[in-house]
Amino acid sequence: MYDDIDSWCQGQCMNANRRKVRTYQHALATYDAESSRWHAPLVLPEPPATPRLAYPIYGEPVYCSACVYGIKAQLSQLDVLACVYLRECDGMRGASSEPRVSGSAEPPSPSPALDELDALDGWFRSWRADYLKVDSFARQGLLVDSLTYGCAWLTARAERILGRAEVAQLFGDEVIEWHNKLSGVAKTEPRRVPKTLRCPQCHLATLSQLEGEDRIECRNSSCGENRGGPKVMTLDEYEGHVADALLAVQAVRRAS
Repeated sequence: MYDDIDSWCQGQCMNANRRKVRTYQHALATYDAESSRWHAPLVLPEPPATPRLAYPIYGEPVYCSACVYGIKAQLSQLDVLACVYLRECDGMRGASSEPRVSGSAEPPSPSPALDELDALDGWFRSWRADYLKVDSFARQGLLVDSLTYGCAWLTARAERILGRAEVAQLFGDEVIEWHNKLSGVAKTEPRRVPKTLRCPQCHLATLSQLEGEDRIECRNSSCGENRGGPKVMTLDEYEGHVADALLAVQAVRRAS
């Protein structure tokens, strides 16, 4: 059963099918082991139910056309993700504008981020050398320029590389690994939005909200020194204060 599983597309489209098959095979092995130990008066275990699978999609030769497009799209994003990664990661941003060149005798960069992107650039150049069947390529110019060139060069040839049965899965797995690594760190942080109303506790214009949170807080570190800390309120409470402030303004206008 499932004799053709190795011919299925090795991309994400068949992941659910493969998981079901692995789960079934594990359950079947457990059933066989328990059955071999069965004896009366024990109850014979029930065999696992055969999983219901989606119709298999086969590789052409390794990935289907949809997964080839998805891997190519992830590859094309590595250049931008690399820039965001450098900005967001590990507190070393701006420590050095020039990373060491791979293979040089110079001491390593003080920024782990730059070392990581230096490795990405080396990965781009390694696959370009493999594609052109040469030993290697040395980087020319700045790291950022080399990353942009390497990413664009490989993206333009991704479909051909993914069409080579002997290297397609290795290349695809490495693209996905790099994309996951960079995007995991390069996620942009939620923006802090300042609020117009003054803090009802310290009366300064220091209220703000982190996007996506139902929480308004005062950013004045001295707010509420004798009251347990800076003022914190829910969005509903804040809107209640806004409504009260509007009523007070309207009352003043009517009085004048």
